[in-house]
Amino acid sequence: MPARTPRSWAALLVPALLSSTVGCGAVDGGSSGQQHAGPMTRTATAAPAPGASSTSLGMAPPPVGEATLSPAIQKKTVLVVGDSWAGYFGDGMSKVASDKNVIVNGGLGGCGIMLPDTIAGKKPTPACLEWPEKWPEYMEKYQPDAVLLRTAHWDSTPQSFDGKGVDLSIEHPAFRKRFDKNMALAIKILTRNNTPVFLTNMPIARSDWRNRSLKMNQAVQEIAERYQNRGVRLLDLNAQLCNDNGCPEVLQGHALYDETHHPADWSRDRLAKWILNSMFAKNAAETRP
Repeated sequence: MPARTPRSWAALLVPALLSSTVGCGAVDGGSSGQQHAGPMTRTATAAPAPGASSTSLGMAPPPVGEATLSPAIQKKTVLVVGDSWAGYFGDGMSKVASDKNVIVNGGLGGCGIMLPDTIAGKKPTPACLEWPEKWPEYMEKYQPDAVLLRTAHWDSTPQSFDGKGVDLSIEHPAFRKRFDKNMALAIKILTRNNTPVFLTNMPIARSDWRNRSLKMNQAVQEIAERYQNRGVRLLDLNAQLCNDNGCPEVLQGHALYDETHHPADWSRDRLAKWILNSMFAKNAAETRP
């Protein structure tokens, strides 16, 4: 990787980032029209059906990230791209680590990887369609030490493609084929100069979103395995936020989610430390088969 020019360490907000990542996502059936970042995953209380997940998470309270950031994480540049959850994680990294590191937050509320004609019946924001051009620019400009590519929540939302006007989801083979193709392009862009790329799965959702979240997690895991030799790793977010009894709303007296159903400050900052520690302070990213 070319040598970086000297600069002060800070949090950066790339110009393409929307003014707010709050309130962008799929409309949940019970939300009275309020928008959320993908399915409602907070209120699951029933234990998963047998076979619903290949690995048991146990019954202990989920860890919700880590309390301490490794002191080894200094003078690192991290590029964050993807959906509104990416934006929140970028905000968390900026909060916990920007005094000694550069955090480039390119998370876009309401954007995924799919480049659709419509999503949830609406035209996507034009900025959502620009990542094939913008991300190479970010890689050239910022030369990151690691990249977080986070897209699982938003791309669980049904979308239409190629002028057909038919909504498809990750449950459909044509959607999965397009998801795999676009992720392959994204990984090609983001692994420039052998930069490691970290993906995350999503908490297993309840009700009608459950199968989509399971299918999405399977897709993301298979992509991480396929491109492992390119430095792609999977971070098991589901295991950070859920156990076999579901995904709690409150732990240790802290609400885990805000009113938009994104991580609240306490859980966001802990998850940000876990992500950064996984990137730079561990032998391998925490993964779960």
